Amino acid sequence: MSELIDTGDTLAQRHRRALMRVLLVCTALFGCIFIALNFAAGKYLLMSVEIAVTGFALWLLPVMKRTPNLQRWTLSYLIVLYSGTTYALVTPATSVSVFGWVLIMPVVAHLLLGRFWGGVLCGVFVPLSAAIFVWRFGSDPLLTNPGSVANIVTVTACSYLLSHVYEASRAEAETQLSTMALTDSLTGLANRSQLEQSYARLMMAKRLPLSLLMLDLDYFKRINDAHGHDTGDAVLRAIAKTMVKQLRRSDLACRLGGEEFCVLLPETPHAEARQLAERMRDAVEVLECQHRHTVLRLTASIGIAVADTADEPLEALLHRADENLYRAKLDGRNRVVG
Repeated sequence: MSELIDTGDTLAQRHRRALMRVLLVCTALFGCIFIALNFAAGKYLLMSVEIAVTGFALWLLPVMKRTPNLQRWTLSYLIVLYSGTTYALVTPATSVSVFGWVLIMPVVAHLLLGRFWGGVLCGVFVPLSAAIFVWRFGSDPLLTNPGSVANIVTVTACSYLLSHVYEASRAEAETQLSTMALTDSLTGLANRSQLEQSYARLMMAKRLPLSLLMLDLDYFKRINDAHGHDTGDAVLRAIAKTMVKQLRRSDLACRLGGEEFCVLLPETPHAEARQLAERMRDAVEVLECQHRHTVLRLTASIGIAVADTADEPLEALLHRADENLYRAKLDGRNRVVG
C-alpha cells in the first residue's frame, strides 16, 4: 500500500509495475543462461547483445520499484528487449525456434503498456520479425507445408487479438469499478472517497481560496415517513440534479450520506461562495419534486467554510461548515450561514 501512495499509481499501474519487475527478473535469469550458451557456442556478438539487455534489466529492476515514469521506462525496456530479439532472428547462427519469442510480444506489450502503446509496439516489431523470419527460413521444409504456415500465422494473430481484446475489457472493467468506488450509487454525485481525493489534489495544487458548502434538506425525514423511502430517494436524485445545474465545471458536488450534501468550490472567495449558496438554496426552494403523482416541495439549510491556506485538513473544514449549518438550522432553516 505504501508503494501505491509513494508513486501515485492507479490500480492498473500498480499491477503493471509488479509485472514489469517479474519480466526484468526473468530477463536477467534467462539472459545469464543465454550468455553462457552463446559463449560456449562462440557466438560472441550475440552474447554481447544478451549482456547489454541483461545488464539493462538488472539496472532497471530497482528503478522500476519507485519511478513515477513507469510507462516511459517500460516502453524503453521493451524496445531494447524486442530489438535484441529481432537481432537474434537476423543472426545466421540462430535456429527457427527463436521465433517462439516473437509470439509472446503482443501479450507482454499489451499487459505492460495498454492498448495504444502495446498495439503500436507490436505493429512495428511483429511484422518486422515476421518478415525476417520468412527471409531467413522461407526455404525451410517447415514453411513449405501450408498447414504449418497457417498454424504460425493463426497463433501470432490470435496472440495479438486476444491480448488487445483482453486489455480493452480489463481497462473498461477497471474504469467501471473506479467509478463505482468514487460515486454515490443513488444520486450519481461524488461520494466521501472522491471528496477526500479531490480535496487533496486541490490543496496540493493550491487552488485557493477553497470554499466548502454543507447542505442539509429541512425536515426530510417527514418525506420518508409520510411517503416511503422510494419517494425519498426520488427527491434526493432531483436535489442532486438541481445542485449540479448551479455549479461550474471545476466544482464538485458530493453526497455525504442521508440528506446531507457538500460542494467543493476551488478558487472561490467567501463572497462568491455565498452567492452560489443562495442561488442553490433558492433553486431547492422552488423545485417541485414529482414521484408517483405526488408533488413535494422542500427547503435546504447551508453552511459555508473557506480554507485560505493549503495546510487545513478536510475534517477541520467540514467541521466549520457543519457548525454553520447547525446555526442555520437553529436560526429557522432555509437559510445560508457562514
